[in-house]
Amino acid sequence: MRHYETTFIIDPVLSGDEIKQTAQMYVEFLKGEGCEIVHFEEEGVQELAYAINKRTSGAYFYVEYKAENGDCIDKMELAFRRDDNVLRYLSIAVNKHRAQYNLDKRAGKFEKKKEAVAAETAEAKK
Repeated sequence: MRHYETTFIIDPVLSGDEIKQTAQMYVEFLKGEGCEIVHFEEEGVQELAYAINKRTSGAYFYVEYKAENGDCIDKMELAFRRDDNVLRYLSIAVNKHRAQYNLDKRAGKFEKKKEAVAAETAEAKK
């Protein structure tokens, strides 16, 4: 099975429940296509770098999944294009190194390094 990631931005004008339902609809779509959801994350409402359809913020969602082939991506992107509530989307194929990095990041393996750097910086300021 191949690994894929899709990030999409939903219009924040919708209510919180409608935003979550819209995102969940695409996750269910992937499951219906035979994909295995590895990770789903709601990243919250964030400011956009530039206005899209006169919107300056958007609700970000990230889905990592496994699929036999990329046919489901074409169908999902067609649904994204037809849905007025989706501002932007990006789907990428993930190689084995990126998949392992994502797994390690979720496991917290990189947090220890950040804490060590912060401690060194604090000592250097003294």
